[in-house]
Amino acid sequence: MSTFVCVGNATQPFRRLLDAVCGIAEYLPQPVVVQYGAADDYSCSKCSEVAYMDMMVFEKHVAEAELLIMHAGAGSVIHAVHSGKIPVIMPRRADLGEHIDDHQLEFTRQLEETSKILVANDTATLLNVCNLSLSMQKLIEIKNISEPPLVNMVKSILIENNP
Repeated sequence: MSTFVCVGNATQPFRRLLDAVCGIAEYLPQPVVVQYGAADDYSCSKCSEVAYMDMMVFEKHVAEAELLIMHAGAGSVIHAVHSGKIPVIMPRRADLGEHIDDHQLEFTRQLEETSKILVANDTATLLNVCNLSLSMQKLIEIKNISEPPLVNMVKSILIENNP
């Protein structure tokens, strides 16, 4: 069990998400691994930190983490959803200097309608949204356990072959 936090590789730091995670880290599945990107001065004693990681390491963290907290970068979100988890997404905002425009807000609004992600638009709601994601994940696991293996196999094939 662990938490993986990813802010991507944008040239703007995403301190709002990083500081929020540090503030709630003790309540998250441990260990908390944070990919902090351009926030060169980021440090949180409650987390394991790395500025950047290669794709294989990123994919390993996504696959193994119980909880995913991410910026709304398309690549990050696609990997998270493909892993079968319900990631907590906090979009970067241009008005806060977190990105050059608000494409992450627009992307998040579209994805939110699919119910495949949960959105924390501010730091005050992050912990509640994380807890909701963990609860929903447990319900999915219970549902998958309660269905016969053949049903799970057929669903898996249909979902993988039907974008």
